[in-house]
Amino acid sequence: MSRQTYPVFVDQPGCTIHNFKITGASVGATAGTAGLDGRGMFLCTISKVANIVTITWVPSFGDVPYVHFQSLTANAVVAITSTPTATTLQYTTYTDSTGAGLNDVDLYVTVFSYDTTSYVS
Repeated sequence: MSRQTYPVFVDQPGCTIHNFKITGASVGATAGTAGLDGRGMFLCTISKVANIVTITWVPSFGDVPYVHFQSLTANAVVAITSTPTATTLQYTTYTDSTGAGLNDVDLYVTVFSYDTTSYVS
């Protein structure tokens, strides 16, 4: 996969936008690409223990990315449970009605990343 960044009209240089889907039931306990669609397979590895999911970015970003989750599973909520870094992100899924852990949540993920910590002011 090419790591080219086509011109994206944003207010800061070096921005890339990534979109992929996670199929929660396919994600395993060992880090790998199971559960990721074709785009996600080239961006990260993923693993889960119950309803706690860990994403490792491959390669890592220049700065901590901005990540947005859109649940495809009814009544599911996603909470980022650790401090995101340029290399990893951990999130937990649970039900919005009782707050109990919810496994195998399907998600669309949008990631905005920068190749540097510098910015233009």
